[in-house]
Amino acid sequence: MAPTINKKNKKCIIVIMASGVTVLLVLALIIGINLAKEPDKKELKLVHIIFRHGIRTPADTYPTDPHVNDTLYPVGWGQLTNEGKMEMYELGKFLRQRYDNFLGDFYHPNEFYSQSTGVDRTKASVQLVNVGIWPPKTKQIWGPLNWQPIPVHSELLSQDMLLLVRKPCAAYHKERDKVVASETVQKKFQENQALFNYLTQHTGRLVENFDDVQDIFSTLKAEMDYNLTLPSWTNECYPDKMLEATVFSYTLNAWNDKMNRLKGGVLLNKIINDWKSKVNERDLEHPQKAFLYGGHDSTIVNFMRTLKVWDTQFPNYGVTVLLEFSILDGEYGLEVYLRNSTSVPPFKLNIPGCNDFCPLTKLLEVTRNVVPINWEEECENDGSYEVPEPGGP
Repeated sequence: MAPTINKKNKKCIIVIMASGVTVLLVLALIIGINLAKEPDKKELKLVHIIFRHGIRTPADTYPTDPHVNDTLYPVGWGQLTNEGKMEMYELGKFLRQRYDNFLGDFYHPNEFYSQSTGVDRTKASVQLVNVGIWPPKTKQIWGPLNWQPIPVHSELLSQDMLLLVRKPCAAYHKERDKVVASETVQKKFQENQALFNYLTQHTGRLVENFDDVQDIFSTLKAEMDYNLTLPSWTNECYPDKMLEATVFSYTLNAWNDKMNRLKGGVLLNKIINDWKSKVNERDLEHPQKAFLYGGHDSTIVNFMRTLKVWDTQFPNYGVTVLLEFSILDGEYGLEVYLRNSTSVPPFKLNIPGCNDFCPLTKLLEVTRNVVPINWEEECENDGSYEVPEPGGP
């Protein structure tokens, strides 16, 4: 026999069911609100692009070089090859694809700034990258070429105070002398003495340090890239033995915080000021969006070691650093990417002491020791130390 439900129990059941429905409706409403609320999105505000110039012909030579009297006509010494020109143009197209929506369709001088060192191959490289980034559209199409002129700024090479920092700085060289005299570095010298001797014997020039090896390595690499035949003696040392010593030369020239503060720290300081300006920017019609810097191997290594994100490697032609400054959850911060290959996407790097998105306040804290306050004063150019002439580029 089925149980019976009296009126009192039926009322209780109805109340319980109604209460349950109310709870479910409230939960559904809360969940619906949460689902409807979009998460905060990261918004790109400013990008800095720093790259090494494209593939070039040899910029220097050595006494026994079989190509020492070659004019390299019609390209010339230390100039971009056709392969290097295409490499730079393709870099520009990559940047257009990556930042297409952010940059917009039209070049405007208040929004985009490009600068190179005072060297032909970097000036040409920046021009070619700009061709890839800024093909003219609609009202900026002016004639028969799918191209528009974009200004490229530069400093006199001897007065460079951004991408090479070539003005004399006694404090930098004093610190470097101390590093070279250290037990760690002297051991490296001893380990490579046989290589120094071998290169001295075969090149006809005195090779006594790692920068000397880098100079010859760069010449041999450029000659090989230009399809020039290398002498047979290079089979014993090029590229492997020389590559290790060459890579160490970059490390040696950006060894510690004091040295980096006076080299790569100059560029970092300028970029930090750009970020601060962006934070304080208010409703400009054409706000600054991007800075493009064309430099050299040392430009890349010095800057990246200043940020402490450089893995020991050879900074090949076209290697590119992307600094993306964004706002996320109301906070401004930085993401760093390195593009050292065209076959894989740029990979993200973490600044020590930061997450992959480094808030500006934290970034200022962790880079405090590598940003000069007054470069001129810190360089101690009082005449008591003879600053050597800069080499390269």
